[in-house]
Amino acid sequence: MKKLLVLMVAIVMTLSLAACGGDEGTTAPAPEASAPAASDITLVSKEANFTTLLVPSDFGEFYDKDGYAVAEGTNASIVVTPTIEPDVRIESITEDYMVDLMVDTYSNIKVLAFDNPVTIAGVDAVSFKFTGDGATSGKNKTVCHLTLFFSIEGQDCEQQLIFTYDTGANTSLEANLTDMIESISLE
Repeated sequence: MKKLLVLMVAIVMTLSLAACGGDEGTTAPAPEASAPAASDITLVSKEANFTTLLVPSDFGEFYDKDGYAVAEGTNASIVVTPTIEPDVRIESITEDYMVDLMVDTYSNIKVLAFDNPVTIAGVDAVSFKFTGDGATSGKNKTVCHLTLFFSIEGQDCEQQLIFTYDTGANTSLEANLTDMIESISLE
């Protein structure tokens, strides 16, 4: 089961890197001169994989990428996984466990915060925030990785939300991350 979780996290991280311009053959577009100023950014409610959250207005709509809902902004992305049956209990998730899950996708990982358990959307969750150099892009990324644990009709479930942005890029995601996390609700 741990191998399945590792594979799923690796896929999610790869998708988030790709969504941030992580392909070596392409370069991320430079912010357009007409990009909205930080003061023009508002938060808008969007739904992804039966989860609703506030997203900065400079992000595109969520689109499906192999079952994962992905929304992109300048130098940033949000990935919401489908709801799955958990293969690890929340009590077993430690900071070291999370770092081990990320080592195939990131190097030079520096943990910024780890909370287990924390309550998000009224359910138990794990919050893991770190910086690391992306394996495919080489860029230093800041990642806030949330894993929510809940039940649907008596069935234990988990869902992950991954917020990724270029470290030091002053993105709308970074500026609004706390409000976005507080807005998360499960449908």
